[in-house]
Amino acid sequence: MAKGKVADKLSTGVLGKPLKMVKMVQARCNTCNPRGQGRRGWWETCTHDPYFTVEERLIKHPVLEERDGKTFKTGETTEVEYIKHPNFKQIADDPKVTSGRMVKIQQERGSVFPEDLGYAPICDYNNCWEPANPQFSTAKTVEHEGIQTLVGKYHSRDEAAIMSLRLEGVPIYVGVDKDINRRRQQLDAVNIG
Repeated sequence: MAKGKVADKLSTGVLGKPLKMVKMVQARCNTCNPRGQGRRGWWETCTHDPYFTVEERLIKHPVLEERDGKTFKTGETTEVEYIKHPNFKQIADDPKVTSGRMVKIQQERGSVFPEDLGYAPICDYNNCWEPANPQFSTAKTVEHEGIQTLVGKYHSRDEAAIMSLRLEGVPIYVGVDKDINRRRQQLDAVNIG
């Protein structure tokens, strides 16, 4: 699999739904962890490649026949392709969701970051599966209501600015009609470094 954009995931993130969603790869195995009731740390000894799923994809090919200078479809053959892909999952990393502990909880359940498996970092914006741009990735932390949160890594400056404002608890202009210029000025004024 390419180490860039996640091929089977669509990026549907819109700037109107700001939520930091860290992308992780979840450990899953029906043999070693049946119904999610396996022992703690089961993924460390699992021999079934728990971070990946293999899916079947049917590929249909038409069977064509030439008669009297014309081409006719006389049937179809089916091939099965097996595609192995990571068990990607979005995890809310927000002080208002389990007090900002959800990423830690998922790590305790065996989830890892895509970078741990050799994939490029993925944007932390809600439903955005684009590769994170190092220019808009920041180690800056913000504090709101006594909880510190890392701003994160994003693929666009606007996403990074929106998340900085949101995590600081600053109201964000909606960006429609007369507010669109005020929103642009607000986003441009954010220091994401």
